[in-house]
Amino acid sequence: MGKICWKLFTSMLVLSGLTFGGGFVIIPLMQRRFAEELGWLTEEEILDMTAFARASPGAVTVNVAVQVGAQMAGAAGALCGVLGTIIPPLAILAVISLCYDAFSASPVIAALLYGLRLAVAVVVADAAAAMAAEVLRGGDRPRTAVMVVVFLLSLATGAGTVWLLAGGAALGWLMAGRGVT
Repeated sequence: MGKICWKLFTSMLVLSGLTFGGGFVIIPLMQRRFAEELGWLTEEEILDMTAFARASPGAVTVNVAVQVGAQMAGAAGALCGVLGTIIPPLAILAVISLCYDAFSASPVIAALLYGLRLAVAVVVADAAAAMAAEVLRGGDRPRTAVMVVVFLLSLATGAGTVWLLAGGAALGWLMAGRGVT
């Protein structure tokens, strides 16, 4: 268990320290690390964890790290995942807060942040496309239907994320109750 905890901690420390843009930027990297490289989880398990993490309060990345850690090494794994995830942003924020005045007034920093926002938008779109492709590759028509309905509702209604997730969960639950899934 100690080796798993250490591997989880160091993996999350590196991923969290070198990734900008939040949960949906780091999730594909976590999927690659924990599903493809280490073989700890399947891609579907990561997708399920991401959906649950998104519906739960708190940061998506931290919530997924807790789930991965708990599945691999219980409470100790969950703690290692959380610590590896939160240490880099806390350290970065501490340094930035010491230099905030210099950062906030710099046109170079403003330009870098603008470029980062654009790059993050691309990475988030790529992550969304990868998740959608995973559902479509599965050939599961009910899941595909739920995904399409929730997507169209998000475009048509502008409903908040919580309501869309709740609606998707309700659709999935209703379909499972009728033996559709």
